[in-house]
Amino acid sequence: MSSTVIRSLKAGMVASLGLFAASAGAAVNGAGFDFRAMNPADAGCLVRSSFGGVVNNCSTSKEVTASLSVTTTGVHPTSISMFGSNSWCQSVSTNGVGNGANVGAFTWTVAGPQTWQTLNTGDRTVWSWSPVVFRCSLEAGGIIGSYTVG
Repeated sequence: MSSTVIRSLKAGMVASLGLFAASAGAAVNGAGFDFRAMNPADAGCLVRSSFGGVVNNCSTSKEVTASLSVTTTGVHPTSISMFGSNSWCQSVSTNGVGNGANVGAFTWTVAGPQTWQTLNTGDRTVWSWSPVVFRCSLEAGGIIGSYTVG
């Protein structure tokens, strides 16, 4: 091969690696008010906060869920921002028929007084045609502010 062809191939490889790195770092964020009660009877005491979050005004913990679509296939970190001291969340990537293809562990808030925390809900294998689902048990008085697939 000529040196011009080799240089062109190297430049192309570097450019494509740069594009891949940029797309892998792009995050998709959702507002907490996207979360909905898993049991329709609980919807009445889950209210939108003035900052775009969802607040559990019920007297007990309630399970809530939301999803985010990601256009870049690959492994992506997931996280959720919440106010609490006794809540948990998990992230799940789904396949084309809605089955949990990559189920994350339950990640709990730190016990103590309720504080704002960012939970690392793990890396999920994501396909561009299927969303990541977040499932949480939100304690009474708890707030979900936002959630992210990076």
